[in-house]
Amino acid sequence: MRDDPIVAEVRAIRDELAAQCGYDLKEIFRQIWEQQAESGLKYVRYPARRVVPTEDMRAPNAARKTG
Repeated sequence: MRDDPIVAEVRAIRDELAAQCGYDLKEIFRQIWEQQAESGLKYVRYPARRVVPTEDMRAPNAARKTG
């Protein structure tokens, strides 16, 4: 896979922001929520959806049966 400068830039920014928070996930999200609150924009949160396992998820090796 070739190097994509946009992906590299996004990853560098992500690492910089994470480093500012000491790579603490809770602190990263706290800052995100703070920025959202300060923005004055309305953010929509949808309730989590339950994942309903399909037959393939219940038996991942079923398709690989060898006889």
